[in-house]
Amino acid sequence: MPRLAEQILELVRSLPEGTPVTAKGLLHLGNRAAVDQALSRLAARGLLLRPTRGIYLRPARGRFGVLAPGVE
Repeated sequence: MPRLAEQILELVRSLPEGTPVTAKGLLHLGNRAAVDQALSRLAARGLLLRPTRGIYLRPARGRFGVLAPGVE
């Protein structure tokens, strides 16, 4: 996994479950195109959820697999 993707995952894992993450909030890690690409690839691999365009969430892991985070 490329370094930028690892940094993004590390940051997302440090946030509370269900906290939205956007590319704009990750620009301190790299340029916009690289951040967008890394987020897209992480979502394609199932490591992040993409509920709507431009917003990513850490998926909740439950007894029965990956779950969307609670609405709270």
